[in-house]
Amino acid sequence: MKNPIKKLLAATMTAAMALTMTACGASSSASTASAAGSTAAAKPKETTLKVYMFNQPENFDKVLDKFYAETADTLNIKLDFIFSDASTHREKIPLMMSNQEDADLVFDAYWMNLATLQGQGAYASLNEYFNNDEYAGLKSAFSDSYLKQVTDEDGNIFAIPFTQAAEDIPVIYIRKDLREKYGMEPITSNDQLQEYYDNVMADIKAGTLDMTAAIGVSGTRAFYYLDLDIYDKRAENIYVIDSTCFGVGMEMEAAISDDGKTVLGVGTLGDPDEAFADFPAPYNTNTRNTRVVDSLTKWGSYAQADAQTETDAKTNLFFTGKVASIEGNISNYTDMEKAITDIGGELECYVYTDLMRNEEQIVTRPQTAWNFLCVPIQSKKKDQAMQFINWLFESQDNHDLFELGIEGEDWKAVGTDAYESLTPANKYSFPGYEMTWNPNFIRTNNSLPEEAKSIVMYQNDPATYLDCTISGFTFDANTTPELKTAIAAVQSIQSEYQPILMLGLKGNSDAAKATLDEYYTKAKAAGLDVIRDATKTQLQAFLDRTNS
Repeated sequence: MKNPIKKLLAATMTAAMALTMTACGASSSASTASAAGSTAAAKPKETTLKVYMFNQPENFDKVLDKFYAETADTLNIKLDFIFSDASTHREKIPLMMSNQEDADLVFDAYWMNLATLQGQGAYASLNEYFNNDEYAGLKSAFSDSYLKQVTDEDGNIFAIPFTQAAEDIPVIYIRKDLREKYGMEPITSNDQLQEYYDNVMADIKAGTLDMTAAIGVSGTRAFYYLDLDIYDKRAENIYVIDSTCFGVGMEMEAAISDDGKTVLGVGTLGDPDEAFADFPAPYNTNTRNTRVVDSLTKWGSYAQADAQTETDAKTNLFFTGKVASIEGNISNYTDMEKAITDIGGELECYVYTDLMRNEEQIVTRPQTAWNFLCVPIQSKKKDQAMQFINWLFESQDNHDLFELGIEGEDWKAVGTDAYESLTPANKYSFPGYEMTWNPNFIRTNNSLPEEAKSIVMYQNDPATYLDCTISGFTFDANTTPELKTAIAAVQSIQSEYQPILMLGLKGNSDAAKATLDEYYTKAKAAGLDVIRDATKTQLQAFLDRTNS
């Protein structure tokens, strides 16, 4: 869904890069592809790649040293990783792209800047590296169907997707030791979760529990998927459209006809029920409004008072014993368990979505990966960047080095698809979702409790998932100047109201409803309907193409 301006920008930048590389004597992909594997005839000249990510790994140097030793005569690539916190990374990358700063691999996502920057032609096309026998690692790890989500309508692959499964199951992490203290059985329903919270709050008020709240919540994440019905809606052909809003819970939602050919309607938070009249029952009213007004005001009463300004509730509150639960994802279980054990507690998790708790099939979202690496258009080392990624997926050993660390020191293999985590003083950890996650390279942590292991195995089983009607669709926020202006204006308003509405901070339904109405009035005036119309137009065009 590119417009002529966007295409011209991308073409111009690509041409400029080609001229620059020719002047510098850089090789084409065809002439350097043989260096992608581990059998290059001659040692290549040393190259350093600048890689921008967030969340600093631990004891990373030892893995880099091993990588350098193993590839000195084949790749001869050095890696200059620049790590920031998530908010800094999100703010920094658009400026880097605008200023054409030196960068060779950049983490991006639709929840960061990917839609905007890709729409502006900031990222290079990677077509020549995939489905290419010279890049065997990429060919085996990234199928055409997997790459569909990062292929634009002109056929350009603009990012490398990373995911282990179509979903990272959302859970509530709770303190098992407290749950047992209250004489409660393992939590299996949201009503029981609320009972646990009531017990915690009663202890806090009585002065017998040194905590600040029952659940810790961060302002930007808010109550993420708790009581959000997106999974049930997908089974009815209703999908959240990413990149149409500032935060989770405020996106556009689109209903698609049963035959997959027609957009029935598009609605969003704040809309009157009439906007959902053509949606299939029981979702033909605005359930988003009900969540904000009734559900989140309830859960918000159990959160800490300064939730709106908290940036990392997990580290600052749950890991320090100040709250009795946190919302998260099952992939974080090992780190969560270690942190809670370190403060003398016990951990367990509760899958709060009925569909997932009962291990039923899940219809996927349009984008099954949420995390990506991109090659900036200004990079002069695209070949080497992709040679490194190719090496990473050439073998299980290569992959495991960066995902798990030194075998025999940080971990040991259990069979062919599991591992046991070891505990050296210089224990390695790396945010795998930024570079190593892939459906073909999954090892299950054999040390997980059976309950958590069962959730992970359910999540990683391909049979768990059903393809959605709009698989591969991405919303383009840059098709017209009017849309770009509306997106910027509406998202600015959403950033102001998102913490208030999605944290349930108003405390009661009447106050929440008044705040929601105030938000909606401002968002409508700023161009909410422009975004709605663009969503419907783009989605219908996508359906027309896929059904032609």
